[in-house]
Amino acid sequence: MKDGGGFEQLLKKPLFTSHIIDVVIDEAHCVSTWGEFRPEYRELGRLRYIVPDIPILVASATLSPEALQDVKRLLHLWNGDKLVTIHRSTDRPNIKLAVRAIQGSLQSYADLAFLIPDGWKAGDPPPSKFLIFFDNIATAIEAAQSIRVHLPLEFREKIKWFNADMLTAFKIDEVARFAQGDTWGFFTTESFGMGFDMPDICFVGQWRATCSLATLWQHFGRAVHDMSLVGVTVLFCEWDHFDQFRKEKEVRRSQR
Repeated sequence: MKDGGGFEQLLKKPLFTSHIIDVVIDEAHCVSTWGEFRPEYRELGRLRYIVPDIPILVASATLSPEALQDVKRLLHLWNGDKLVTIHRSTDRPNIKLAVRAIQGSLQSYADLAFLIPDGWKAGDPPPSKFLIFFDNIATAIEAAQSIRVHLPLEFREKIKWFNADMLTAFKIDEVARFAQGDTWGFFTTESFGMGFDMPDICFVGQWRATCSLATLWQHFGRAVHDMSLVGVTVLFCEWDHFDQFRKEKEVRRSQR
């Protein structure tokens, strides 16, 4: 949607726009949260002026009241008779939520070693599908390499990293391998999950409390889309986020 771009020129042709039923913007929270580093998202609002008579459907599982107002502003969706807002619960009763303090050093990723059963060998059942989210690519790769060493050499490719730097065709192939069970788990960034509907990811983890609550719920929402399954999601975070740590710190400070 760049100003004067080819798509804009196409939208100005009645022969093309006469076949458009509506415009659908899924994962609409990205319009607000990603606009700083992907400015094309913020250009979507120009659609309201180029094709003003075509309905726009905006959908997201994680639009807070503040984010919703921001999206409405950016997309020029003004309150009135023609604007309908539908709120549905995002409760996922088949997902168990947990918070776990990181016990080992952050650089060792020892707290993620449980993903590979002790002594796993060829012929043993594979682990359930899992995703571990990180806030940057380098950390995701480092963590995956650290956990791979718990597998026999010929099985280490069963655990992979996944990020936006990969070619689209490569990512599509890797997601297909994950869906088929050839890959057991991804150490990934926020790029995984957009547009994917995988029913049987049984474990999702977030490494460190470095993201917003909305982003965390997006990550955890990747788990068990099949409502007949039960999934587990865990936020792994540092001790200083826990009340117990803070109380002990205050006690030590008072004793000095």
